[in-house]
Formats: sequence, structure tokens, C-alpha cells
Amino acid sequence: METKEFYKNRLQQVVSYLRTQYNEKISIENLEELSNFSYRNLQRIFKAHYNETIGAYVTRVKVESSAKLLLFTNNDIKEIAEKVGYADVQSFSKSFKKHFGITPAIYRTKKEELFKKHSKEITIMPFFEDRIAVLETKKVVYKTFKGDYYSTKIDEVWNQLIDEISQENIDVDTLESFGIIWDEPIISESITYNYDACLVIEDILEIPDGKFKIKTIPSQEYAVFTHIGNYHSISKTYDKIFGSWLFSTNREISEKPFLEFYTKHESHTENPNEYETEIYVPLKG
Repeated sequence: METKEFYKNRLQQVVSYLRTQYNEKISIENLEELSNFSYRNLQRIFKAHYNETIGAYVTRVKVESSAKLLLFTNNDIKEIAEKVGYADVQSFSKSFKKHFGITPAIYRTKKEELFKKHSKEITIMPFFEDRIAVLETKKVVYKTFKGDYYSTKIDEVWNQLIDEISQENIDVDTLESFGIIWDEPIISESITYNYDACLVIEDILEIPDGKFKIKTIPSQEYAVFTHIGNYHSISKTYDKIFGSWLFSTNREISEKPFLEFYTKHESHTENPNEYETEIYVPLKG
């Protein structure tokens, strides 16, 4: 593996660690081990690549995760502050207001306004999930994309992942594929978003140690919606979820990331308008 790609993968593992441990004490030793850099150099490289410090990144993930909880759950503000890693409501409110310009309490009152502002059209007709499903634990090999969610460069990340796995004599067409949507435009103020392209692998598949990034996606309950059409039009289905379904369902959305399962794609049809994508909206248990 080229040195540039090696260190890029290391940096992405650091981001994955920060996203799962943001509400705990961040271990400098773990960051150094994951990145293969000293903490001082890691800070410099992280700032150059992500245009923000590690501390600022963690704070942003904290407050954006809390924004999901404010919008999607009925948890009280004190409970939310503790859940995302703040010792008290005062420090949480201060960080939240610095990021969003308003207090957590006011932000919560603007729920309907935020969703309707996000939607290009307000959906009048009722919109329902296809089903409620529990997604069992999945072991995946993945690559992370950082950039515009609607950019064609996401295709390049998928192509790289598929090519690399294919080189291991694994039939990629038999593997389940999905994307993890870490940042949601309705909440995140970042101009770039983090997305994981994932291929589900079985334990019997031999994946060379260190060559690929591997992780386990825990079991989770989801509301599942089906989008028919090309990927650039998927925002219309998200608009229906946020603009209609959210206000009629009796279920609360979890702060976990959304998933997109690509059930019918270019391997199945040459017509992008025939693509099928299942959107998995995480539910609070």
C-alpha cells in the first residue's frame, strides 16, 4: 500500500474512533496507536486534512449529536447533556449556543421549522415506512469519504473499495453493500460530510490484516423506506421522511447514523432511474 494511502486510512480510523468515543474521555494513547503519529503531529495533520482541530471536531460531533436528540427524542436537556459527554447543562448550553447561535431549549422549539426549511416541498400526502426491522450485527470492510454527499466522488470511493476487494478473489456481487450517513445536512453546518462505503463480509472470508479497515455495525431497530430512482434524487425521499413521516409517527428517531442499502444498482440495471435504495432510519428502543 502506498504511504499516502496508508496514512489516509490511519487518519480515517482516528475519525471513526472519535465518532464512537466522543462522549467519553478521548485517549491520546489510542489516537497515537491508531494514527501511527505522535499526538503533536497528529494534531497538525488532522487540522490540515479536516480544517479543524481534534478538539473542535469532537465538540462539533457532541453538539450535532445533541441536536439529533433534541429534535428526534423527548429526552430532557440534562439527560441529553450527559449522554453526549457534558458534565453539566451550563457547559453544554454554552457549547451548543456557540455552535448554533441559540440555546438547546429554543432549538428544540424550532423542530418543525427546521424540517420544513430543509424540505424543498412540504409533503401533504401521508408518508409511511415500508416496515420496521431489526438489523442484526454486521461485520464490514469499509472506506470513508469526506466531501459533498451528492458528489460523484463517492462513486470513486466505491470503485476503489470494490477493486481492492475483488483483487482478493472475492465475488463482490455476492456481498451486501450499504452506506453510513454520519452527517445530516439538516443538522450539520459543515460543508463536507463523512460517509462510509461498506461491504458486508462473512467471518469465513479471509481479509488480509492491516490492508482493509474492518468494523462491526451493532444490531439496531430501524424504520425502512424505499427510494426508487437515481442517487441524486434521493433527497426527495428524505424530504418526505422529514417533512411528513416524522410528524405522524409515534416512534422516536435515534441519534445513530442513517444507513442506505443499495438493493438494486449498476450491477443489476443500466438505467439509474431503476435503482432501488433502502433508507434505514434508526429508532430509539
